[in-house]
Amino acid sequence: MSRSIKFLLLLLVLQAGLVAWVHLEGDAPDPFKADTPLVAVDVDSADTVTIEQPGERLLRLTRKGDGWVLPDKSDFPVVSAKFAQFTDKLLGARRSWPVGQTMVAARQFKVTLDAFERRLRFLKGEAVLGDVFLGSSPGFRKVHARLDGDEHTYAIDFNAFDAPTDPSQWYDSEALKTPVNDIARIDLGAFALKAKDGGFQVEDLRESEQTDVEPVQEMVERVSEVTFTDVLGDGGRARFEAGKPVVRYTIELKEGTPVEHAVVAHEESSRYILKSSAQPYYFEVEKDPFDKLRDTSRVQVVKGVDAG
Repeated sequence: MSRSIKFLLLLLVLQAGLVAWVHLEGDAPDPFKADTPLVAVDVDSADTVTIEQPGERLLRLTRKGDGWVLPDKSDFPVVSAKFAQFTDKLLGARRSWPVGQTMVAARQFKVTLDAFERRLRFLKGEAVLGDVFLGSSPGFRKVHARLDGDEHTYAIDFNAFDAPTDPSQWYDSEALKTPVNDIARIDLGAFALKAKDGGFQVEDLRESEQTDVEPVQEMVERVSEVTFTDVLGDGGRARFEAGKPVVRYTIELKEGTPVEHAVVAHEESSRYILKSSAQPYYFEVEKDPFDKLRDTSRVQVVKGVDAG
């Protein structure tokens, strides 16, 4: 075999090897990106987070002071533990080898602009800091994910349900609750309950009367354990002012300013609207607890012939 033929054969082998190497490098993920965060965002730099789910209203969270709020709900605060859990889990999700490397695979895993389960975006002003699509689930507490602009799809430790679009799942559900031990007195208008000896007694009892402990305890629980179903947005005040009064009571605290709750019925709602003097918001509440507060008279919480 001549020297020129050997040279040409060697050159051909080298070319074939180079083509194979380039092909493999193009198909394989960058090894330096393996086991790194999928969403590399400094959440402290973001001022807005949006969560989108097809068929649902876009949820927007915005930074206000040291916390996060819901701007479509009159800036009602997001419970900090919920937001921390969401960001820690998402931003802590690590890359592994991709389960898909093309947009055809991305469509199969439901992580494209036209088909996704959730789209999560982190923004600072108009600038997009991170944009990730969540799709189908490959297993328990895992979800397929793809960054916008990247064709690779990954399976990460996350769950689409950890990013709800229902504002109520971000609310601080304790916002209207008052610890019983902090209450000194409850003024219900027709009568009052006063903290005494580790419980509550009806105020201004006559000599022949005594507190009926069980119904009083139930009333105290209704006052202290107030829950709400929703926070009304910008139209909350107008709806409240147009409502018909249901019940009004005042919670006097052992320390601090008394808190007044006013509850009204609005003809267009199947629930009542509550305004607390301690909160700038208007809350939607279930009717039953406040109907019972309104309908409980002094005679129902006092034992004795002179109860009426």
